[in-house]
Amino acid sequence: MKDLDELVEIIAREIGLDPGGIDQRKAVLELTDTDIALLRKVHDLLAPHQPALVDSFHSYLSKFPELQPLLGDAGISERLKCAQVAYFNRLTEGDYDARYIKDRLRVGVVHQRIGLEPKWYVGAYRKYVAEVIPILADVMRDEPQQFFAAYNALLKIICMDVVLTLDTYFQADRKEILRVKNYTEQIIASMPSGLMAVDVNLNIRTINRAMCRMFGVDAEANVAGMPLNTLINSAALFDGLRQVLATGVDQHDLTVTVTDGPLVRHYEFNVSGALLAQEETLLVMAQDITDRVRSQEELRRFRMALDSSIDAVYLIDRERMCFIDANETALSTLGYTHQELLRLGPQDLKPDDGELERINHRFDEVIGSDSKTGILHTVHQRKDGKRFPVEVYLRAVQSEGRQLLVAVVRDITARLQAEAVLRESEERFRVAFNQAAVGLAHVAPDGRWLMVNKKLCEIVGYSRKELLEMRFQDITHPEDVIADWSVARRMIGGEVDEKTWEKRYRHRNGYYIWVNLTSSTVRDEQGKPKYFSTVVEDISRRKQIEEELLHLANYDALTSLPNRSLLLDRLTQALAFANRSGGQVAVMMIDLDRFKNINDSLGHDVGDKIIVEIARRLSFTVRAGDTIARLGGDEFVVIRPDIAHENAAAIMAQQILETMSRPMAMQDHEFYPTGSIGVSVFPRDGLDAQTLLKNADTAMYRAKDAGRNNFQFYAHEMNSRALDRLKLESGLRRALERDEFVLHYQPQMDLSSGRIIGVEALLRWEPPGQPMVFPGDFIPVAEDTGLIVPMGEWVLRTACAQGRAWRENNALAHVKVAVNLSARQFKQQDIVKTVSRVLEETGCSPEWLELEITESVIMENPEAAAEVLLKLSKMGVHLSIDDFGTGYSSLSYLKRFPIDSLKIDRSFVRDITTDSDDAAIAKAVIALAHSLKMKVIAEGVETVEQLDFLRKQRCDQMQGYYLSRPVAVSQLEKLMAENKLQLN
Repeated sequence: MKDLDELVEIIAREIGLDPGGIDQRKAVLELTDTDIALLRKVHDLLAPHQPALVDSFHSYLSKFPELQPLLGDAGISERLKCAQVAYFNRLTEGDYDARYIKDRLRVGVVHQRIGLEPKWYVGAYRKYVAEVIPILADVMRDEPQQFFAAYNALLKIICMDVVLTLDTYFQADRKEILRVKNYTEQIIASMPSGLMAVDVNLNIRTINRAMCRMFGVDAEANVAGMPLNTLINSAALFDGLRQVLATGVDQHDLTVTVTDGPLVRHYEFNVSGALLAQEETLLVMAQDITDRVRSQEELRRFRMALDSSIDAVYLIDRERMCFIDANETALSTLGYTHQELLRLGPQDLKPDDGELERINHRFDEVIGSDSKTGILHTVHQRKDGKRFPVEVYLRAVQSEGRQLLVAVVRDITARLQAEAVLRESEERFRVAFNQAAVGLAHVAPDGRWLMVNKKLCEIVGYSRKELLEMRFQDITHPEDVIADWSVARRMIGGEVDEKTWEKRYRHRNGYYIWVNLTSSTVRDEQGKPKYFSTVVEDISRRKQIEEELLHLANYDALTSLPNRSLLLDRLTQALAFANRSGGQVAVMMIDLDRFKNINDSLGHDVGDKIIVEIARRLSFTVRAGDTIARLGGDEFVVIRPDIAHENAAAIMAQQILETMSRPMAMQDHEFYPTGSIGVSVFPRDGLDAQTLLKNADTAMYRAKDAGRNNFQFYAHEMNSRALDRLKLESGLRRALERDEFVLHYQPQMDLSSGRIIGVEALLRWEPPGQPMVFPGDFIPVAEDTGLIVPMGEWVLRTACAQGRAWRENNALAHVKVAVNLSARQFKQQDIVKTVSRVLEETGCSPEWLELEITESVIMENPEAAAEVLLKLSKMGVHLSIDDFGTGYSSLSYLKRFPIDSLKIDRSFVRDITTDSDDAAIAKAVIALAHSLKMKVIAEGVETVEQLDFLRKQRCDQMQGYYLSRPVAVSQLEKLMAENKLQLN
């Protein structure tokens, strides 16, 4: 009761219920003295009705099951009714002083303590008001005005009671919360585990001292509101916190490792969700488990090391003679599981008969010894029954009052086998040493033979007895002795332990033999050399083969002349000498003329014989100090060092040409071989071997261009021409890719009608930013490099496409397009397929196309040419022989070819009016063509006199500058549209 009164006093002070506070509450409710007087008057009127009111009030409360435990049995119920009558009587007594207030506070505290919720209190008061109003109205029915005033006064005092009671509830709850909070904080503060509350944004709300200590935070520091990652930076922890927020499932035993510089700490977190002040909160509890983790890690490492041991380790309880632990090696060695082995003891490993007693005795000896250690040899048996010898290292230890033995067991099967093998090996060594296929010896540091085998005796021809009485230097070539002792001193001094070298031994019969020696130093336990273990291999045959290989590496196999490798070496030496002495060196590149024809016609055997004969002739031509080399094929090089003047080189080159050109009889054939020679001179034409050879090669090709069977000195402009040719070739390779080629067309006219009946497609090259390149400048290079084939197909395709375009737009719908086929194109096996494919892809009709083939190309292989021409003709393509009269056509072949027209070469047309021979040839060609029912077209017509002559001879067609130069498509179409292609 005392505690209740003290609590009431405290609540009264805390909610301000001093006289002033009480007056203020009355003022707020407008409770006046008139109201109080009226309530006192009502008090007497209501008193007789209070018991009935309380009964009704009590019956109302009894309807709610939740209130049944509070109302109690009949006795408690009666006591409650008496208290409630007294409570409601005081309501209208009119004494509302501090005593009344505290009485009401006391009621509120009691209700709060017994767990009566405010809703029941308010509901009960409402029931009382509902019951009392009709009674009040009845007893004051004669004073209706007074009734409303009394009702108002009663309502005011009831409101004051309700507010006081609710204030008491709230204040008591707050005090209870504070008490629990303080108690909880004291518990949390004294907890050994870290604890903190974190909001949904992962900011710290509260933290205890243990958590501060754990993460190095001053306990006095205010960390509330700080982001958690400023205290603990761990992605794993934050993932766990977010998972709890997302799923609502607590996280337990979350292990987190935190690194702070070199320090690594381990923590275990438990995270759970909670509602604090109606906010979702995470309660985070942490324990520093660093020591535990380290202990576990150390135990794990120890166990891992133990399990990784190559030896089996057992822990034996001596008293019970059973295993109490074993490592993985023990389990794998014996074939038992860990559980199986712990049910066994040493006796279960089936030692030999009588062995167990000795084992027990040895165990006791180790336990009783001062060192507590010992060794035991015995036999163990695996689970599968296999037995193996072991060596056991024992150590006695005391643990938890028990006598234990640590047994480290090593399987010595391999060792025993190795020892047996070693004994056998030693025997085999003695046999192998004597029967070895190479010489073997042990040589003392002073050179004495200590041990020699049979093969060494065979190599040097001495008996074993003779050698053991000698030193190695006694049979060593005098030139090799110094080198041998030098190697021996280095090996004795420890500079090298093993050395391989070649030397010569003197055979017992007096001649020297080459041997390969491999010697190793064998030392004693103190590191002093005991002897040299030496392997001796007879390499006389190898030396002979090496000399032969060296010759093959430096000399041509066919002619035995120096090859390119030796040539470069000698030329480099000659240049070095000439550079020091200020002399000159001549380099001659010799290439046989038309040698390929000999190989193709008579075979390579004849060609090889000619090469050998040329090499012999060259060898007799040069001086003793000169070098003749064969580079391969039909190419030779002569080096003449130290020439005084280039005239000497010219004289020598002429001598070589004369020597080479002498008649040569070979297989009933007589040859007059000739060669082309290019000469370069050091230092004028180059300062190194490669440059001189390259420039001599360039000069040699110049000699071939000059008609062969001559020599040419290198000149710098030759290199420029070669470079220009390389640039031209490189440009041509890119021209097709870059679309730099164009076609110009030269019209062809029918002389009888004056109509344009065809055009010849002529290739032009327009490199970007450069002047146009004409065919005469690049076609020869294209022919040499093979680029003419893709270029020719491009010309054919472009011309056919243009012919199709003219047909479609009726610009030149009646003309044929003539395209020249190169020699390489025509020789292709698929030229017919190429033409057919291009016609199909471009949509050009075969009769719109005319192919021009030179006379010399057709006559190179007439039979094959006839077959190809026939296929083209059957396709409907017109065929024309270009440059007719410049080759050597056979009339018998010519009439077999399906040719539609002949073209008189411009070389005959040019002087047709001034040269009677050209005129006669032109007449003959026209007459021949007409007799074979072929058309004739003259090209290169440039004057009216030439035109009149051709008309007079009934030439069918013409083309040339007199009619029109070759022009671009647009220009040609313009000339045709303006009707300017006419003859006067």
